[in-house]
Amino acid sequence: MGMSPAGFALSELSEVVRRCNPNFESMRTISWQVEGSVGDSWRRWLEALFEPVLLPHLWRVVDLSARQSAREIIVLDAELDRSMKPWPRQRSIEAGHLLLQQSTPRGERLMARLQVAIQAGVARGHFATLYGVRCAAFSIPIRAAILGYLLQELVIGAPNETGRVKLLEEAVESVNEFLRISSNGLNEGLRFHG
Repeated sequence: MGMSPAGFALSELSEVVRRCNPNFESMRTISWQVEGSVGDSWRRWLEALFEPVLLPHLWRVVDLSARQSAREIIVLDAELDRSMKPWPRQRSIEAGHLLLQQSTPRGERLMARLQVAIQAGVARGHFATLYGVRCAAFSIPIRAAILGYLLQELVIGAPNETGRVKLLEEAVESVNEFLRISSNGLNEGLRFHG
């Protein structure tokens, strides 16, 4: 028997994750932790942090990475730092620093510039920032990059959850709506859709 469409989608997203975050298997939490039931906790996190903060941040970082705009990405990383509560902020920075240790594609200079800014204390190195830069370096379409980010949060935050596909599907609608609005109906905005 063949693979279900949802299983195929998860397989494809898992490949994005493996490419952009080769250290994924050894990570702990990023910015979501289960408090109460997994489903309710996931929905609260989507509404409180992902949709208003992380989703637009990822979109901007991937867009600016395509233009090699290090200064703007550093500013976005600082804005993200101010937008997060202490626990997810610290976990995001720790996960980002782990990601920073991974090798980047040959000729990729943007990550090196961000590493210098992090070492100088100008940027914090949040996971979402560095993951977005890596996705752009590997030419991952924005939709796949964002859904890959969500998959990482979900798998790391609730490793024993059997209903991951359903929980991921709950986030897809808001991602699609955000990307539709962000493209403003322009064809150039559509190039970011995965």
